[in-house]
Amino acid sequence: MPRMSKWYSFKSEQVDLAPEKAGAYQLAYKDVVVYIGSAESSIRSRLREHRKRKTFMKVTHFRFCKTDSEEARATEAKLCKEFVRKNGKLPRLQKAAPKDTRSYIDRLIYG
Repeated sequence: MPRMSKWYSFKSEQVDLAPEKAGAYQLAYKDVVVYIGSAESSIRSRLREHRKRKTFMKVTHFRFCKTDSEEARATEAKLCKEFVRKNGKLPRLQKAAPKDTRSYIDRLIYG
């Protein structure tokens, strides 16, 4: 799995520096991850969309990892699975676990 970046402030000037690339990201309130998402084309655009929503008003930080657009959703699914394994539940603002878009054969071979 790609390595996550350091944590950045969820202020517009920091979001504007996020990559215009595909990838997965985590949003946090202080030091607690509250949402895990993915972007198939632009992490920056997705983060900007989240900043506009009331649901994410209390988010204080974000971090990301760049991936190929085909891997963005699978990376999000892996991050959610790992979060649940460690915490026993999904992040607070996560409505449902994403589906892993890889084929059954890929999951058997690569885990």
